[in-house]
Amino acid sequence: MRTQRAMTSIVIAGFLILGIGCKRNMPRAEESDAQAVNEQDSDYSQRLNDSASVRPAVPLESSSEFIDIRGVGDSAWSNLKAVTPPSSGMGAALRKFDPTGRILRGDLNFINWESSVGTRCNSYYGVDYAFLSHPNAITDAFQHGFNLFGMANNHSEDCSSALDPESQTTSGAIATQKHMKNLAHSKAMMWHGVGPGSSFVSSPSVLSFSVKGRLLKVIFASVAFQNWDCVDSMCEAKIQTLLSGMKNSQGDLRILSLHSQGSEAFLRGKKWSEKFIREFSGDIVFAHGPHTWAGVKMIPRTNGRNGVVFHGLGNFMHNQVAPNPDNLIGRVLLDLQTLQPKQIQVIPVLNNAVDVDVVLAPASKALPKANLEWTRVQLNAHKPVPIGYANLK
Repeated sequence: MRTQRAMTSIVIAGFLILGIGCKRNMPRAEESDAQAVNEQDSDYSQRLNDSASVRPAVPLESSSEFIDIRGVGDSAWSNLKAVTPPSSGMGAALRKFDPTGRILRGDLNFINWESSVGTRCNSYYGVDYAFLSHPNAITDAFQHGFNLFGMANNHSEDCSSALDPESQTTSGAIATQKHMKNLAHSKAMMWHGVGPGSSFVSSPSVLSFSVKGRLLKVIFASVAFQNWDCVDSMCEAKIQTLLSGMKNSQGDLRILSLHSQGSEAFLRGKKWSEKFIREFSGDIVFAHGPHTWAGVKMIPRTNGRNGVVFHGLGNFMHNQVAPNPDNLIGRVLLDLQTLQPKQIQVIPVLNNAVDVDVVLAPASKALPKANLEWTRVQLNAHKPVPIGYANLK
């Protein structure tokens, strides 16, 4: 398994760092696999939304009428294959991008954490890109509003020998699990995706949040689709068990984080994302992996609420991925009483690993394909924020 993993490398697509005005020498950054999302899908031509006249774009300030759920893609704060990670930087970067908190902070805020978490990695597996983030970076993200952390991805097991919070030697995934457990103690924070063996896969995270006068019980899980086996992280081989566990758990809202690495894995994950909505009572999927955005869908269900799938969020605040112009902040607004999705918003952002920065895309920036008709407006934060939105039937 490890030999196969060592031979697996990220498909190199466009967005090369060469030619960009670098302010300093950077290590190679993980780059976009645009080929992964270059797929034909007739479902995107079926427009399923209501007219924009039904409801104007909901302001970025969280409205009392809706449960406000937001998600961003690949994020971490790491150096490439470093023994020790940087202990600061994430908080300052988030404040620079979103000084008022209006862009990122809803009621539930998802982030895909694309690295192991710990204070030391003694050795990495033989992959091209391997990352370790300090627990302080998780704290910084939580303090800026993120409270759902997806930990299952193709970097969950980068570190072959790490230190856990008690300075004991273990795998990077198990060290991550222990650090996350400590970080989440007594906090309204959910995480999922790493743990010992396969014993945890049918047990999603379940936590209740007090949101606008109601108690909202959330069922959350994180899974990776990749072309090698995992040991201490949640991946595709156990997807049926995981989704059944989510469906059978008692709660109000089911949210899935799904990561894919490579074109074939993206397409397999895409099918399971939609299956999660239709067959497993899913509500929202935040998918990510190819370092570029993919389509957005509203999925009708025969019984109960409709579901929403972001097939690819792209990148967010990760200082080890190459600059890419096509990334999303995805936002879903649910009716406070029925939890039926009423509006979807997309906020295009541009990431720049050279400056370790994320900026808002210009108003002229294209929007991702969808089975919804986007209406373009600008909402107010510390500056105008260009978005696309669609009202749901």
